[in-house]
Amino acid sequence: MTMKRLIIMIALIVPFGWSAIAMESGEQDTTIVVKNKRIKISEEGDRTKVKVYELVEDGEYIESEQVFEGHYIDGKSYERRKHMRNISIPVLGWDRNFSGHWAGFGMGFANFADGSFHVNDIDGVSLRSGKSLEYNLNFLEKSFRIPRTNWAFVTGMGMRWNRYRIDTNSYFLEVDGVTILQPAPEGIRLSASKLNTTSLTIPLLMEWQTRKKQDEGFFVSAGVVGVIKTMSSSKIAYRDENGKKHKTKVDGGMNIHPVTMDFLVQTGYNWIGVYAKYSPVEMFGNNKGPKVHPVSIGLHLHI
Repeated sequence: MTMKRLIIMIALIVPFGWSAIAMESGEQDTTIVVKNKRIKISEEGDRTKVKVYELVEDGEYIESEQVFEGHYIDGKSYERRKHMRNISIPVLGWDRNFSGHWAGFGMGFANFADGSFHVNDIDGVSLRSGKSLEYNLNFLEKSFRIPRTNWAFVTGMGMRWNRYRIDTNSYFLEVDGVTILQPAPEGIRLSASKLNTTSLTIPLLMEWQTRKKQDEGFFVSAGVVGVIKTMSSSKIAYRDENGKKHKTKVDGGMNIHPVTMDFLVQTGYNWIGVYAKYSPVEMFGNNKGPKVHPVSIGLHLHI
């Protein structure tokens, strides 16, 4: 069998029509690319081998997807075909080249909303919007990219500090098992009244980005963040009749849910982004305090 007849026979295995032909010629090996097939012809003494491989989408060869193999020696041919194609199932894996957007430092404005997304002055609670702040320090991040896509699952861990400043002359206090806004004693004008919470945060986000490897690019991600409360307190500051300043912690705990969750959406470019969060879970236990949902918007610097 001549080499010319051999190449014609192999060409009939793939769909008719040539989109590209690439030759890599050595002393004994020839490689032909036909549509999505790579045909490799090699000479080993008196034996001629022909192997056909599938091509992956990005144009790289993958040896494990061999679909045909033929041996020709002493005028005889031996063939081996695969009647079923290998099914390639994408497997998520930690990708160092995919830089997710969770780790870093963020700061934003915190407030309360109701179930209809109305913000502030909720169930008798009014905050100083410009002074109620949230701080995020996210110190652990892992990205699990979906192969050959710009999508990935992002998780990690962080810490959050919320400082809610009350706009009225009152403070949070637990009375008979229920958290209420307690008016300040007569004659006392509170210079500050805060509800402080500290939490551990664990996200599960789905992120899409335009970047490849470490290049700059646009990103958007969304998902849920688990929130585990580690500390909470109600603090006030005031001056007595002699002008002496006092700072006092008046209560802790206050029926705040120990475990909640947030919906998080964020977008940005490269290392800087903006975010918005809303908790579908009320801050206080059922019938244990005002019916308020934590909400926040802010800026995050990613590392």
